[in-house]
Amino acid sequence: MVAQDRHGVKSIDLGIFSPTARDELLCLQVRLDPEDCAYDYSKLYFSTAPDEAYAEERVICFRVRARNAFEQVGLPLPPRCLQTGFLRMRLDGLPYSAGTTSVEAVKLLEARPDDELTRHARLVGQKEWVRKEVERSEGERRTRLGHYPESLSLELTPRCNLTCSHCSSHGTGEVHQLNNRRKELDLGMLERLAHEVFPHLTLLTLVGRGEPTMVSDRLWARLTELLEYYRVFLSCVTNGYFIRRRIDAAVLALIDTLTISIDGVTADIFAANRGGASLDRVLANVAYFHDLRSKAALARRPKLGLSWTLKRNNIAEFPDFVRLAKRFDPDFLYVRHLLVFHEKDRGQSLLGHADLANRYLGEAYAMLRGSRIKLDVPPLMSR
Repeated sequence: MVAQDRHGVKSIDLGIFSPTARDELLCLQVRLDPEDCAYDYSKLYFSTAPDEAYAEERVICFRVRARNAFEQVGLPLPPRCLQTGFLRMRLDGLPYSAGTTSVEAVKLLEARPDDELTRHARLVGQKEWVRKEVERSEGERRTRLGHYPESLSLELTPRCNLTCSHCSSHGTGEVHQLNNRRKELDLGMLERLAHEVFPHLTLLTLVGRGEPTMVSDRLWARLTELLEYYRVFLSCVTNGYFIRRRIDAAVLALIDTLTISIDGVTADIFAANRGGASLDRVLANVAYFHDLRSKAALARRPKLGLSWTLKRNNIAEFPDFVRLAKRFDPDFLYVRHLLVFHEKDRGQSLLGHADLANRYLGEAYAMLRGSRIKLDVPPLMSR
């Protein structure tokens, strides 16, 4: 069974099944060959009665990891189909991107306690339940929740190797030394947190006062093991210094988004804003990550974000930042005006300098017009 439609939704009718009381999961042999970088997830629509139409309320979302290779996917069996004895399914393998979807086999199976396919199917089912409950909670504006979050932000360490001038946690010698004396996340705490929360999570975001990739090898290795075991994606905001050390082909498959701070495209301005850091080293690591994700046989390409803090000393370089960014085909640009955490930085603020800011912002935004890059950027300043 193959679907190939470059102009709309690619769908495969998987047929009608008669589940029995012993059946608890679906097993699909699926191959996706996306033609672009837009694949995020696949959708399995189901109906549990002959007169029941497909609808968004009856869908299981899941991700295929490999590109252009058959992969066995375990999914939970919709409980109601056991009551009706009827199950009809349609697969939209690439609902929002171009390419082809192939299905080699579809089976209904009995769950087995120590089977990896069963474990993965139950993880998908739990994460799907949480996703739908989050949507209901947001839609109904619930103040008390009966479910875990879909995503979680976590600080692994308050420590950092850099002293970026505008950083609230490391922008002065005093706060830098204070936070670098603090300990990283306790390994036992990570274990307890992971076993309780990770089965429900879709995404873990590493943020906080420090550089997430600067943690001990032991903590990083265990974190990535737990993410793999519980099938949780990882998003990380980083200064870019340790990308080669922390991200290889195995870890790449876990990456949702890697966001790298730049703040200067000439060596002196970059060093002034990033605590004496090496621009060449960071750009080499950005290139390494982009090359790794471009060559990986993954259906879902890990996203790359580049971030920039607008200051008086780097505003003239902002258009060149956009030109530089385009070399790495980023998925989004995150740009913010300077927040003055330390009195010494007040003179770097662009407040009161609208003409200067708008000259270079306007030039850069014109280059981005019509681009596929997602923008999280400030508007032109009011005069």
